Amino acid sequence: MIDWNLSFDIAALFIMVLVFIWYYNEKRIPLISHRAFLVFMGTCFAATGLEVLAVQLAQNIEEMGYDSFYTVFTMQTLAFNLVPVTLAYYMLLLAHVDINRHKLLHNFFRFCIAVNVVVALVNLKLQWAFTFENGTYKVNYAGMVLYVIDGIMVCICIITMILAKQNFMFLRMIPIAFTLICAIVFCIAEIFYGYPMVNFMLAAISLTLYYYQQNSGKVIDAVTGQYNRRFMGEYLQNKYIDQTEFGLLVIAMDDFKFVNKMYGVENGDHLLYQIGHFLEKMKTADIVFRFGSDQFWVILDKNIDAMTETAESIQERFRHPWYSEDQSAIMMSASICCVECPKDAESYGELIEVIDYSMSMAKKTHKGLITYTNEIDLDKIKLEKAIEKAIKLAIDRDELLVYYQPIFSVKDGVYNSAEALVRLHDEELGWISPEDFIPIAEKNGLIVEMGEMILEKVCKFIHDFKISETTVEYIEVNISPVQLVQRDFADRVKKILEKYEVKPDQINIEITETATMNVVSTVSENINSLVNYGITLSLDDYGSGNANIDYINHMPFKIIKIDKYIIWDSFKNSKAGITLEYTIGMLNALELFIVAEGVETEEMKTQLAEFGCHFMQGWLYSKAVPDTEFVELLQAKA
Repeated sequence: MIDWNLSFDIAALFIMVLVFIWYYNEKRIPLISHRAFLVFMGTCFAATGLEVLAVQLAQNIEEMGYDSFYTVFTMQTLAFNLVPVTLAYYMLLLAHVDINRHKLLHNFFRFCIAVNVVVALVNLKLQWAFTFENGTYKVNYAGMVLYVIDGIMVCICIITMILAKQNFMFLRMIPIAFTLICAIVFCIAEIFYGYPMVNFMLAAISLTLYYYQQNSGKVIDAVTGQYNRRFMGEYLQNKYIDQTEFGLLVIAMDDFKFVNKMYGVENGDHLLYQIGHFLEKMKTADIVFRFGSDQFWVILDKNIDAMTETAESIQERFRHPWYSEDQSAIMMSASICCVECPKDAESYGELIEVIDYSMSMAKKTHKGLITYTNEIDLDKIKLEKAIEKAIKLAIDRDELLVYYQPIFSVKDGVYNSAEALVRLHDEELGWISPEDFIPIAEKNGLIVEMGEMILEKVCKFIHDFKISETTVEYIEVNISPVQLVQRDFADRVKKILEKYEVKPDQINIEITETATMNVVSTVSENINSLVNYGITLSLDDYGSGNANIDYINHMPFKIIKIDKYIIWDSFKNSKAGITLEYTIGMLNALELFIVAEGVETEEMKTQLAEFGCHFMQGWLYSKAVPDTEFVELLQAKA
């Protein structure tokens, strides 16, 4: 030890001082893992600094005395052997392992710290850990025990990184793993060969961990100086892991795109900076995140009770102008949503869903006001998300079912067509009504893929069961307005028909009145392309929406399907009956074919036939059935 080279130790101290300076010069990151990193750094620094001091004392031991040396070197031994303990603890926190809830792990860490302290203190008197005589340093049995503990802690670090690799981005994991392996190698080299590079490698690990895991620059939003969305996820997930109650205010600027357009993006960024700074300075706000382009999230840890007061203060500030860089006054409102966690949302994923729904509702009905999540029907959100998940799962697994409801021809006395109806079954939700899942599929764009899948199943059914050899002339397929606005919709329909060798006149496309209300150019192009190809067009649920005769006059419908509620009402109300009779007469005069939906009794059948309906559809004939049952129904009718 008298000949010990301190160059690497001095370099290590220099590196660690730089890391300390960077750490304290940046915005503090409020996570327990970041505090654990600071403890690890402090232990490394203490171990290195005490080693430098111990070497100096060893080189001047005759003057300084053995007691001073043993005291300093015992402290260095304690600090050095606590480095793996603090590193392992830190790595477990990075992997989101809650040590306090794992009693065995928690007690093991306590035991290791206790052993280190006891061995260090006993060594002052009994030299169980090490001895130093005639300039020679020797490790004793207790010292070997400490090395074994160090080895176990290093193994915990390695195993943690392997088992929880999903919590470490691959490109970040490589340098951390590399420096850790180098430290192990040099530690072994120092123990057996006396190469003095362990402290330098500890400094390298500190620098690597700081840059890849602790660097606040990676979690700070460049525009506002507040914490960014990436860090918000990590912070809130830790909140849920710790089962900590907290309040959340979501502040969304109304019409912020208009501000950017009117005043420029630079002024928009300046405005966001002012808002973020204002929120951060509020006494009740514990931490502020910039969630999106026009949205801030404010966490209230200690001041949950002041949530309403805080929200009102924010709202009051938005009643006054903000100022651009050129001092132009900008008036802007903000919609504020208040959430109590975990009361209103039991997980981070659920919180995102709840906020997404709450803010969309707030901007529609409470724009510029304060809303509370507990006032919103969260069960509806959960059910909607569960149905959306069921739709995606059914599409991915090809588990969407197509049922067929026969349509009876009054003239021919046979089933001349059928309507294809999609059915959805989920293991958890059971059978889901089309009235529930179709709007959700349309809202989320899933209807496009779903619609193509249904059409493909229908065409396959027509081909495989040789439907052309039965009395069925065509199958009606419902098309969503969302599908009609897809530019290549008509081309995709044609490809599917060609794939299964289905003739165009074997498919009839049903669209609702809703789809005809906004006939944009893309919709017209798709409809005309399909009609020119030979596919017939039906107007579904006529009478249930807002369409008028003008749509029938200007769109190439061949079949009009009268909504079942109109049919049912006509048999309860004489005025409705007269209206229906004259409506059917008008449609006949326009040389359109008429399908009466919801026919359930012989009385309905007879009366509707007298009115002039060409086709009947309803439970009097059959409910919607699977393809094989539908074929059996046709055979029985024949």
